[in-house]
Amino acid sequence: MTLPSATRQIWKSAELLIAFHMNKKRERRDSPFLWRPKEAFARLLGDTSEQEAFILMKAEGDAEDIQIKLHPDKIVVRRDHPLGWSGIAIDEDYVRVIVDNTTIRISPDGTVTVERDAETTYLEGDGSIIKVSPDSEILVSSDGDNISRRTASKLDAITADGILSKAR
Repeated sequence: MTLPSATRQIWKSAELLIAFHMNKKRERRDSPFLWRPKEAFARLLGDTSEQEAFILMKAEGDAEDIQIKLHPDKIVVRRDHPLGWSGIAIDEDYVRVIVDNTTIRISPDGTVTVERDAETTYLEGDGSIIKVSPDSEILVSSDGDNISRRTASKLDAITADGILSKAR
């Protein structure tokens, strides 16, 4: 079986292990005893539309159940919850979190991207900030020396050389 070129298999299997940190006398072990429940093993196939391995964690009371989906290219944690987080995706190249109506993406270079409605904010790895919305684009350098705002009708900037405000 071959995977689509856009997907690269990172993980190949999943096994449920239960770690016992105490012995039968309730004394702490130096290292945990790992117990494997019978047949608690799943191969992770490339096409998740045909087969999907996941762990269903049942919640107590009114709390929402959580699914931990084990894909060959990512791990996804999901819950049906109207407020707070509803999804986390862990990939080789990023971590993505969905909170309410906001998607937060963390890249390995330290870049954090926040997408909410029609606005996107980037916190670059060097500390600079870029905010893009339908009405404007705002840039702040990592040291705060340069700040600019660009709209359809105007350009404003604060730099070490002075202040600029100009109609476009």
